[in-house]
Amino acid sequence: MTEADIKRKFNEALKLEKEGKISQAAKIYSEILGMNPKFQKAYLNLGALYSRTGDSENAIKTYQKALELGKTTELYYNLGVELYRLGSLDAAVKALKSSLELNKKYLNSHLLLAYCYKQLDRPDKSELYLKNAIKLDPKNKTAYAALATIYFDTEKWEQALAAANIAIQINPNDPRMEILMTEIHVKLGNYKQSFETLKKVTTTAQGFVQFNDSIKEAKQKPKPEEKVFFDNLEVLTRKKLDEFKNKLTLSKESPQDFEAPEAQDALDLSLMYLFHGDTERALKYLLYAQKNLQENPTSEIG
Repeated sequence: MTEADIKRKFNEALKLEKEGKISQAAKIYSEILGMNPKFQKAYLNLGALYSRTGDSENAIKTYQKALELGKTTELYYNLGVELYRLGSLDAAVKALKSSLELNKKYLNSHLLLAYCYKQLDRPDKSELYLKNAIKLDPKNKTAYAALATIYFDTEKWEQALAAANIAIQINPNDPRMEILMTEIHVKLGNYKQSFETLKKVTTTAQGFVQFNDSIKEAKQKPKPEEKVFFDNLEVLTRKKLDEFKNKLTLSKESPQDFEAPEAQDALDLSLMYLFHGDTERALKYLLYAQKNLQENPTSEIG
């Protein structure tokens, strides 16, 4: 088969790939490699198809064959991705570092190395590669979000807050980062900011809003079984709230004889109010629980 025929088949495989016909495209790439085992681009595309179908083992074999024909940054990176997916972290690190030897400014390799080192419990190395990524792309939301998480895990609260703030500036209304910020504020003792951030998340994040809307709808037009649930919930909430207020009053009046409500008491009330559709009260009791756990780290939640 001539070079022109092989090129035609390669373009046919590309077309099938774009149409989502993965198995047919893979078959043609394999046929091309049978006719021309030195067609590196076909190996690269075939490996990518194996990756898309979750077949990391065949993807790795294919990329390794491609590397025998010539080393490229992209090939080493793709190999690193598959090794990371299989949990072969040391091998993934080696492949990704090889990609950076060819192109030290390859952003994706820096990011994935950071994730590898996080899994290897090397936050110092993870931080290093995330900072490298930020130097290459100062507005990379993934790098800042990951950096905030690394700082949080290593109890560097001020640095975590700074990184999280930048991540949100780049990607506003990211519920995962906003929730992390609520945790950071609690660690710093900024309980008001924690509450305000949580309140914002519950009024803007799609999942929270949908949940709240479904609760309100169910309360407005309840089915018989739903009416029983809400009636029972009302009774239980009042009882739990009375118990909570009594504990709080007694602990303030006579702290040497009575303990304040525990985190579990507040969490129970928070959940009850959440199912009432009263998000603000739910958050207030959640915040009480967070504060209690922060001040009494040995407290247990059942």
